[in-house]
Amino acid sequence: MSPNKNHLSSARRGCRRPVIGFRNGARGMIFAMAAMLLSSLAWADNSIDTVAVSRGTAGRTVIKMTLKEPLAAAPAGFSINNPPRIALDFPATGNGTGRSVQEVGDPVLRSLNIVQAGSRTRVVLNLVKTQSFETQITGNELLITLFDQPSSDRVGAPVVSHFAEAKPTSTTAAAAAPGGQTLRDIDFRRGVGGEGRIVVELSDSNTGIDIRQQGEQLIIDFVKTTLPRNLQRKMEVVDFATPVVSIDAFQQGANARMVVQPKGLWEHSAYQAENRFILEVKPLIEDPNKLTQGSRPGYKGDKLSLNFQNVEVRSVLQVIADFTGLNIITSDTVQGNLTLRLKDIPWDQALDIIMQTKGLDMRKNGNVVLIAPREELATKEKLELEARQQIGELEPIHTELFQLNYKKAGELRDLLLGTGTAGGGGAAAGASRNVFLSKRGSASFDARTNTLIVQDTSARLDEIRRLIARIDVTVRQ
Repeated sequence: MSPNKNHLSSARRGCRRPVIGFRNGARGMIFAMAAMLLSSLAWADNSIDTVAVSRGTAGRTVIKMTLKEPLAAAPAGFSINNPPRIALDFPATGNGTGRSVQEVGDPVLRSLNIVQAGSRTRVVLNLVKTQSFETQITGNELLITLFDQPSSDRVGAPVVSHFAEAKPTSTTAAAAAPGGQTLRDIDFRRGVGGEGRIVVELSDSNTGIDIRQQGEQLIIDFVKTTLPRNLQRKMEVVDFATPVVSIDAFQQGANARMVVQPKGLWEHSAYQAENRFILEVKPLIEDPNKLTQGSRPGYKGDKLSLNFQNVEVRSVLQVIADFTGLNIITSDTVQGNLTLRLKDIPWDQALDIIMQTKGLDMRKNGNVVLIAPREELATKEKLELEARQQIGELEPIHTELFQLNYKKAGELRDLLLGTGTAGGGGAAAGASRNVFLSKRGSASFDARTNTLIVQDTSARLDEIRRLIARIDVTVRQ
């Protein structure tokens, strides 16, 4: 009905009809463009809503991108030297900023280009000079920190671990591999702890190896090494029930490259024995009582620099809370000032230094960290243990009968009481060395039906039930 209404209105106005027609056409074009924009955003699962640029610590440039939803992994990126640029790709993400170009005028960052193609958005940082970069995901925010390029000729690349520097090929290896260094075999195995173990046979033990993590992938480059065609393949190893999903091996220029795709929470380690290079990807079970997850000793948090002169301890703890995203609760008894100067150290080490300096300690529960003086935490835990003990002394006693199938009831009764004898009848718990029973618990048995009779609290009865399930079994011949 809308076109007819516009036509009648135009006819009444006479000469104004072309003007109204133009306005309607422009309005239709605007509506069409808006529909296209909304449809493209709906196609993408996520969107970049705002982009802000600021100067961080040590004069570094920090780009903060706020997204509609948190990123599952850091975006993949690459950089070029001439002209100096850094590009980051955001899959399944749209451009919600409403513009494709943003002028910055920062000393090292000239402008940004945000270009959406389908469901993918690419952010290009137009630099004044070459820069390295680090990314950090905090909730639905992505922080990109620019800093001066190190002495490497690669810009913005992920941190590369030179596992083994390339050395001159030995005469024996050269004779074995006339075409240079090669990979002889790539095998995958599952370890006893559920880790994925990738074993690579090298033609020469002096092969140079570089390892780096890019997003959620591990990339291993065997420097100046040839990969035979029969080994250039992608192995799907998800059926092995390890963190490794797939292994893709191919020739990348003069290097042989292996891309490992893990899943979930994991960590990796690598070692080499003679001509065998082994990469292990271990699964991790998140421990809510640890500041950082992982099985390796030492500090593993992201690095930061702190330089404070006579500042309140509570203010320094707030800075670490903002940096890590942890919910740090500080006791009212934490007082005093602190002079601190730290440069490029892990944040968990910085927190440890602060607590040691001021006589503090912490207790972590999930994403919440309680920090208080050591004496205060010790007193609080002591009171909690005493309260539990008092509750145990007042908890009602229950009686439970356990019908045994293989174990003799008298022997099990002696095991619970810690008497070491197998006499019949019943015995009070207070007259013997209780091992599994509480102070008010008791145990007896009926030899005729081979039944164990236990009186104790519900918690102790649960422990005894689990014990009987483990030991009341047939003995293998």
